[in-house]
Amino acid sequence: MKSLAWLALGLGAASPWFTQPALAWRLAGMGLVAHVAWAFTAVHGWSHASAVEATARQVEAVTGWRSGSGGWANYVFVLAWLAASWAWPRLKTPWRRLWWAAFLFMGFNGAVVFVHGPARWLGMAWSVVASVGFARSWKSAKP
Repeated sequence: MKSLAWLALGLGAASPWFTQPALAWRLAGMGLVAHVAWAFTAVHGWSHASAVEATARQVEAVTGWRSGSGGWANYVFVLAWLAASWAWPRLKTPWRRLWWAAFLFMGFNGAVVFVHGPARWLGMAWSVVASVGFARSWKSAKP
């Protein structure tokens, strides 16, 4: 269910406009976990090898370089998202900025680079909203 991934990206990007940004990040993280669980169930039959192979094919189609390391990057990203969302109220500004940078990088790849057709336009719109959210959170951060 790609809609869960889009929901997660949307909530994360919009989090600076929430009165409780940590709640937005947590809901988004749960959406991402649900997306990953659905993909592993419906697409990969709970096979790590299948997920890494699918990632390698996608990376090769876009870059010409065959690597399944993106699958591992996705695992790290999900874990980092969950950790950041639960620690959000206690995260110091540099860690929040690092998280935003990772979120923008992974989100752009997932929503623009590895997407085709009309969904790519949605990904570009997401990129604008997420970048504005990052700038908004950057300005409001206390040193």
